[in-house]
Amino acid sequence: MSERRMLVNIETWGPGLDAYVDEVIAELAPALARHGADGGATGAGGLAGGPNASFGILSPPGETLADVVARAVACLEAACAELGIRHEGIALVEVQDPRYWDLELAREPDRYLGVTEIAELLGVSRQRVMQLRQRADFPEPVAELAAGPVWRMFNLQRFIEEWPRKPGRPRKLESA
Repeated sequence: MSERRMLVNIETWGPGLDAYVDEVIAELAPALARHGADGGATGAGGLAGGPNASFGILSPPGETLADVVARAVACLEAACAELGIRHEGIALVEVQDPRYWDLELAREPDRYLGVTEIAELLGVSRQRVMQLRQRADFPEPVAELAAGPVWRMFNLQRFIEEWPRKPGRPRKLESA
């Protein structure tokens, strides 16, 4: 078994983008490289408000995920200390094996459907889709836009597979 290049993303807590000088943040990637990271991309002011970095780090055979995380955080901390960059603590650490990233990239993207697309998929009218929407087993849309409701195909799959489709028009009720 050989070394693996693990992909790391770290965000830190901080006061926001305006608190950091662009030139200093730009120097964070070379500083990370001096401390063992490679391919670093850096920024500041993300969701947590502090400096952030995405980079690769080599993991020798047998190294645990906890060890990779510890080394990655130590690498960022050393690079920040070298440049005098302050933050308010680690907010997020993500570590991915490149094989996982390959699977993620190969995955089919989410597919979204409106009433027209669902009608075409089921072979019914738009009006029938609106009737089906009243059923308890029909999934809720992920959003209600001005153009109409929107569903994820993933959420509709079970309904489509289990819908007891009956051919023809429903019979009219006889008047009493």
